[in-house]
Amino acid sequence: MYAAQPAIMAERFPTRMRYSGVSLGYQVTAILAGSWAPLIGTALLRRYDDWLPIAIYIAVAGGISLAAALVMRETRGISLLALDHEDRRRLAADGAG
Repeated sequence: MYAAQPAIMAERFPTRMRYSGVSLGYQVTAILAGSWAPLIGTALLRRYDDWLPIAIYIAVAGGISLAAALVMRETRGISLLALDHEDRRRLAADGAG
C-alpha cells in the first residue's frame, strides 16, 4: 500500500496544493478507515464469537479498494508541469470571471 499510494496521491494535485491535498487525504482516511476498523472487528467478534465475519469485513473492504483502483484514471505520462499550467489557467479564469 505504501509503495504506490504516495505517487498516486501526488499526481492528483497541482504543486500549489499537493502537500495539503496529500496530507489531508492521508489523515482523513486514517481517521475514517483506520480508527473504525478495530472497533468494527471487535464488535463483529463480540456479536458472532467467530473470526469469519471479520474476514468477510476485510474482504469487502479489500473489494471496495480494488474497485476504486480499477476505476481510477491512469496518470502515467501526464506531465506534472502541465497539471500546474492548467491549475494556473483555471485560477486566472476564476479571478477574471
